[in-house]
Amino acid sequence: MISLIVSEENPNLPKDIKLVLNDVATFNMKFYPGHGLRNDEKRRMYMELSTIKREVEKGDAIIYARSYGVFDKKGIDELKRFFSKPVIISTEAIIKRLRNLNAKELYVITPYNQRRHDYEIKWLYNNGFRVVGSIALGRTGGPAIASTPSELVINAVRIAQESKANAIYVACTILSTIPFIDKLSGRLPVITAASALIDETKEIINL
Repeated sequence: MISLIVSEENPNLPKDIKLVLNDVATFNMKFYPGHGLRNDEKRRMYMELSTIKREVEKGDAIIYARSYGVFDKKGIDELKRFFSKPVIISTEAIIKRLRNLNAKELYVITPYNQRRHDYEIKWLYNNGFRVVGSIALGRTGGPAIASTPSELVINAVRIAQESKANAIYVACTILSTIPFIDKLSGRLPVITAASALIDETKEIINL
């Protein structure tokens, strides 16, 4: 069994991941504004995780499909130490998959409003990538992101495929991409937040 931890605002990934992986148990965490970087945010995050830890660790592997609290190496390492089972973390999986492609220059597509979009780009820059183009779909909040029409994502990727980037990155685990991932293929490789998590999980459980 795989334990999947998601924000309560993410209805898509628990459904989409079952198209690829069997025997997945989903655990919802409360959504709070912010990035989980402040000490008070971290305390609240780990208090909540403590209430589900025993059930979550019944899985052979744990997927933490959030960026909250794990935007940096310190946060990633803390979360891995917290659990006794292997943990696949969204932010770490995304960076690893992009580096595996040896991608230096990215075209970035996010479902976010401009402020959150800019934060994502800053995060990528801080991890050594250069963003040569980007599209923000302008959606604010989990429900708006979760209801993003697939055509918007597909059309944005088509535009990105014409760029001089080495790879295309489509952000956010709330954004559904797995059901139409084949439609995103083209001249440039495409990594989505969801596909990065799934590919990393397959490696860990030897699928």
